[in-house]
Amino acid sequence: MKSKLLSAAALAIAGLAGISYTSPLLAASTTLSALDPDKDGTVDLQEAKTAAAAVFAKLDPDKDGTLDAKELSGRVDAAAIKTADPDSDGTLDQKEYETLVEARFKAADPDGDGTLDDKELTTDAGKSFLLLVE
Repeated sequence: MKSKLLSAAALAIAGLAGISYTSPLLAASTTLSALDPDKDGTVDLQEAKTAAAAVFAKLDPDKDGTLDAKELSGRVDAAAIKTADPDSDGTLDQKEYETLVEARFKAADPDGDGTLDDKELTTDAGKSFLLLVE
């Protein structure tokens, strides 16, 4: 009981200080809702690719059809770019980006059911996937 009161007090103080708190599960649920237009409680590969296409467009402000390391900063590291770049031009086009999204989707889907749920999105692989579609 005492720990619940302390937790509630800490959250109240954080709120007064302007600090927001979101639990990882609540964050995953919010993310899942945004990626799940059919509202079935999971993200399938097609939904992931649709979200990835929107992110790709947002990350490509010069509209040259490719994303370089600067445009991918914070989402994809240099090693991942190199791996996902079979033509070795130092950028990812939309097809290469989609291939990377698919690989990360599959890595985040350990049960192999072709969908990602809240629990899978909170894993390290799920978080890595989310970097590409949010």
